[in-house]
Amino acid sequence: MNDLDILRAAWADTGPPADGARAAARAALLARAGTAAGTASGATLGAASGVGASPAGPPAARRRSFRPFRLPRPALRLVAAGTLAAAIAAGVTIAQTAGGTGPDGRPRAVLPGLPAGPVANAAEALERAAVTAERRAFTPPRPDQWIYLESRRHTSAKAGGVATGGPYATRVVREWKRADGAKTATVRGGRLEILDAMRSTPPQDYPSLAALPTDPDALLAWIYKEMGGLGSTPEGRYETAYAMLGAILRDNVLPPKVEAALYRAIKKIPGVTLVRKVDGAGRPALGLGRVAEGWLHAELLLDPQTFTYLGERSVAVKDHTVSGPDVNTMVKKGTVQLMQTRQAAGIVDRPGQRP
Repeated sequence: MNDLDILRAAWADTGPPADGARAAARAALLARAGTAAGTASGATLGAASGVGASPAGPPAARRRSFRPFRLPRPALRLVAAGTLAAAIAAGVTIAQTAGGTGPDGRPRAVLPGLPAGPVANAAEALERAAVTAERRAFTPPRPDQWIYLESRRHTSAKAGGVATGGPYATRVVREWKRADGAKTATVRGGRLEILDAMRSTPPQDYPSLAALPTDPDALLAWIYKEMGGLGSTPEGRYETAYAMLGAILRDNVLPPKVEAALYRAIKKIPGVTLVRKVDGAGRPALGLGRVAEGWLHAELLLDPQTFTYLGERSVAVKDHTVSGPDVNTMVKKGTVQLMQTRQAAGIVDRPGQRP
């Protein structure tokens, strides 16, 4: 698949942004930062955890039909280039003092049980994210309930989706999927559309996600097995596994043990480093990433205080020509291709409902 097809598939048009979504997400995050772990609900920003099993075999996979991010196995390269990628700089220290300071002048932990103070590298940030995830209170959805996800996506406004420096468009994506994996729903033209789900790699239905291995080595082994021909080289294996893990984090509400395993599996992939960025809502974030396709730096964004998932960002780390059957476009170094931030995630009783 060529670069243009990758970007076109990854960033399709969505609906216009909703007023107040960013403010509501920020308020929810601040509320969570001041409470003990376990008090957050799935209705607040970053609530994406639960209790899951850890069988040896791979789970069954289903796929919904309307989201271009989730494609069958032959198109997984799009996830690798459009979801997560590289680190420009490593070892950036991020101060974390939202918990205040103790009598000795040292920073207190924002969440009980987490170390206070700065993180020195990607592995430490990912471990704190894993600890936060596995301590989060969560009630698994019933099969007839729906998982709601809302994100704010900032991408090129040009046809084809390749950003060359502007103009950009900002859209809000709202979508629902039934927990049993049978149906999905989204809003198109102001109307709610309910569709049959379809198979995907990685899986997107809750039963399959809850059955993912909770041992990070077993989880990586399963991902390497599922990626098919995209793992023909060591770098191909690393790049695609990183992208698949990021897609699972981005697109789902996860059991705590599974989410923790995802962060620890990412920690084991070579080349993942830490940088400091700002997410799409203007909030400080820890960026964790790898280089995809040799030119696209994409980051998984974590809150630097609570270590909850915030979103993703991808930017060109060098000049690159994106070519296809009818387009030959130069992307300059430093050009942002995608900025996507999670606004809400939770469990609801019907499509169209919000947490």
